[in-house]
Amino acid sequence: MANFDPKRVTPIEWAGIGAGALAFIFSFFSWYSVSYDGPSLGFASFDQSASAWSLGIGGWLPILLLVAAAVILVLPHVGTAVPNLVTIWLGLAAAAVVILLIRWLTLPSASSYGLGDSGISVGAGFGLYLGLIAAIVSAVAAGLAFTNSRKAVPPQAPPAPGYPA
Repeated sequence: MANFDPKRVTPIEWAGIGAGALAFIFSFFSWYSVSYDGPSLGFASFDQSASAWSLGIGGWLPILLLVAAAVILVLPHVGTAVPNLVTIWLGLAAAAVVILLIRWLTLPSASSYGLGDSGISVGAGFGLYLGLIAAIVSAVAAGLAFTNSRKAVPPQAPPAPGYPA
């Protein structure tokens, strides 16, 4: 880390690094919660929640993908070359967004437990929303970096007539 210069990191790279760090922090927040506020089922009120690390592969895998993307973004700034860095970052961030959306859409509801309208509230927690936002920020930043990297490549001149390509 002796040769790491934060001034050389672009704002788009900072967005990816920050998104990975924040996603890791948000993974410890409530991603799924169950609460009950009434005596209709015969027991007292309760409120339980689960973090990303308790939700199975759909919770922890996107976090690890975003952290991996952040690490890959830092590597060139500490002297390790990463070929196809922007493409790898885009793939990791896009996969994280897709997995998080699938996890959110497949969270169990009260009706899936056969409880209907019994006073039990279940659903996505605050951490899942924040984790999804972090993943989207990383994916958008990776998309911008990908677009910028494609613009930076000069167009190739076509070969002269009569010469092989």
